[in-house]
Amino acid sequence: MPIPAKYLAEFDEDRIYHVYNRTNNKEPLFLSDENRYFFLSKYHEYISPLAHTLCWCLLPNHFHLLIRIRTRSQIISSLLGTADRGQTMIEKRYLDNIITTGVFTEQRFKSFFQSYSLAFNKMYNRNGNLFYKPFKRVLVDRESQFTQAIVYIMPIPSNIG
Repeated sequence: MPIPAKYLAEFDEDRIYHVYNRTNNKEPLFLSDENRYFFLSKYHEYISPLAHTLCWCLLPNHFHLLIRIRTRSQIISSLLGTADRGQTMIEKRYLDNIITTGVFTEQRFKSFFQSYSLAFNKMYNRNGNLFYKPFKRVLVDRESQFTQAIVYIMPIPSNIG
């Protein structure tokens, strides 16, 4: 059955999205705190230059993010600020205005997932896809939807009485 279009929203500048993904077959996504830290470091490397993170939650077999895509000028500034490491082909295509912010953001998410998966598979002598494809992203374009997303994503601590 095809995934409804609302779960595959195209990323656009200065818009808010609920992004989430799960593992295949409900496998664990994190087997240690080290995995969680590595996931967040890869997220920072791949996604932070493109998006401001409003809130996030890492669960045993999936994650949720609420992000606002930065403007094109902010993204370009961020990419040019890391020029000393060299630019990837996808970054060059974005900087040359060959691909849109939406395509660039989607590709960066895919690269992020691939990077984490390769390291996870190597660490645990595992093969195959870790993440379910395609990852979901829902445009949050109403205040009520924004509030619902925050309430959904932010866990309530169990020690609050």
